[in-house]
Amino acid sequence: MIDKGKISSLQLAVLMYPLILATSVLSVPSVTMRFAGHDMWMSPLWAIFIGLLAIYIAYRLNVRYPSLSPIQSSVLIAGKIPGKLCGLYFLLYMPHLNGVVVREYGEFVLSTILPGTPLYVVMGSLLFVCAINARSGIEVIGRSGIILVALTVIFLFVILLLLIPELYPDELLPIAEKGLKPSLLGAIAPASWLSEFAFLAFLLPFVSDRSRALKASVYSLIAITITMLAVNIVCLFLFGDMTDSFVFPVMIAARYISFADFLQHIEALIVAIWIAGIFVKVSVFLYVQAISLAQWLNLNDFRPLVFPLAFLDLVYSFWVISNQSEIATLLGSSGNLYTLFVLIVLPGLLLAVARIRNGRVHRTVGNGQS
Repeated sequence: MIDKGKISSLQLAVLMYPLILATSVLSVPSVTMRFAGHDMWMSPLWAIFIGLLAIYIAYRLNVRYPSLSPIQSSVLIAGKIPGKLCGLYFLLYMPHLNGVVVREYGEFVLSTILPGTPLYVVMGSLLFVCAINARSGIEVIGRSGIILVALTVIFLFVILLLLIPELYPDELLPIAEKGLKPSLLGAIAPASWLSEFAFLAFLLPFVSDRSRALKASVYSLIAITITMLAVNIVCLFLFGDMTDSFVFPVMIAARYISFADFLQHIEALIVAIWIAGIFVKVSVFLYVQAISLAQWLNLNDFRPLVFPLAFLDLVYSFWVISNQSEIATLLGSSGNLYTLFVLIVLPGLLLAVARIRNGRVHRTVGNGQS
């Protein structure tokens, strides 16, 4: 194994929390409102089925190939050349995905706290510290994730709690005025974020208590869905139809907090939540990129690849998106469907082929014995 470090199933579940929510918690209300309207609160509930599917595919692949990542198992499943091509496709997708995440982080920081700072400095500094974290191995990533996610959950809970006096529950009505179709369309974006549970397939070989990993992953999915649901409901009750007019509605919502005339302007908590979550997410993505490339090239060590891949992600962050308006376009249906194809359809096909080939082997053995 390229990395001999281990994490617990609890650490795995905790890592998945910012892996999904880091980029979705601030923008999911506006994206779902655009398609679902007042039924935006229902969209995360539909999306949970995609999350369950991603967990199932990742877990079943790991059961069949316990010590292998999809990069390695694809060669055994589909053959050397098709398997290598499948791995190459994923390796080309990862800089694109991480580049979008880093660019979204950079645009958020520039628009909120550091408007005069060069974009490449903001994104480059993030990638540098994330590369150090990823290069340290999965154990360090798991420990840092526990600390940062705990703080993130506390900050987010405090913000949502303090917003309660400003909420207007009447904005929930009418429910399903136009049927279920709008809420289903609004679920595409949350579903694409929840499809990132597919990365479990790359992390499960490093889990020490793997028998508990499935239950821990499902608990993580439930916690993420509840968080999405809570954020959507708060933004709906606070902004109503105006929710989709804000790029980061949660950031705007924090400015409404005024408690006892002294607790005000706590947008810094939102920034802290964002940076902590993005740090964990980009670190995990860089780690998966590095170990995947090392496995694809049959290398014994992934660490020399981390910093070059971080630089590649920085370059992609400029190639993929040229301005902030394109972020909304990528979060639209086309970008989300692309993500679902890579993270759900392709691993699902690998699992299906593995089952078919395994069934043929059993039938051949059975016929030979008879």
